[in-house]
Amino acid sequence: MGGLILTGGSLEIEFAKEYIRTHAFDTVIAADKGLCYARELGITPDVILGDFDSCDKSYLDSYSTKDKTLFPCEKDDTDTGLALKKACDMKLDHVTILGAIGTRMDHVLGNLGQLLYAREHGMKALIVDNHNRIQLAQNPMKIRKQEQFGTYISLLPIGDVTGVTLSGFKYPLHDDTLKFQITWGISNELIEDEGVISYKDGILFIMETRD
Repeated sequence: MGGLILTGGSLEIEFAKEYIRTHAFDTVIAADKGLCYARELGITPDVILGDFDSCDKSYLDSYSTKDKTLFPCEKDDTDTGLALKKACDMKLDHVTILGAIGTRMDHVLGNLGQLLYAREHGMKALIVDNHNRIQLAQNPMKIRKQEQFGTYISLLPIGDVTGVTLSGFKYPLHDDTLKFQITWGISNELIEDEGVISYKDGILFIMETRD
């Protein structure tokens, strides 16, 4: 079971329409401003939740969706965090989050953390916009050129990630350590039809990007 989460960062509507057209989702969760995006996209969410400080609360009444939850603004989770928890409670296998990247860097970094939350609860999660596809690295992980999102592949460690080995890349690594404060892993490229990423220990984000 796969889910789509629409949340309140920036969202390029035409990109989102095409992405949703070419990817199948069993469930759609709209979090706060994500409901505004759902209206623009012509989508009826299966789940609606949030504090609705960024979207007109009257939008809630325009949907017959049964699973609707209005949270107080003073709460322990962001709306995206609430949506991820809901997806985990629904036992989804994987989710894609649209609208997770925007002008608020605190929210962007918090949303990256939600990918780790998803993994810890047995669910794979992606953050996608028209310039980026972000996920936590599997170990090992393969990226095929014909399925690649964008031009560049960047590896961003949280803290130290040890034993990193890359094959099929323009800039290979062999049992190296990536550190958050050193930018070795930024803007790599595939030179083979398939690239393989492996590592021994740590938390590693894979960011497929384009300008």
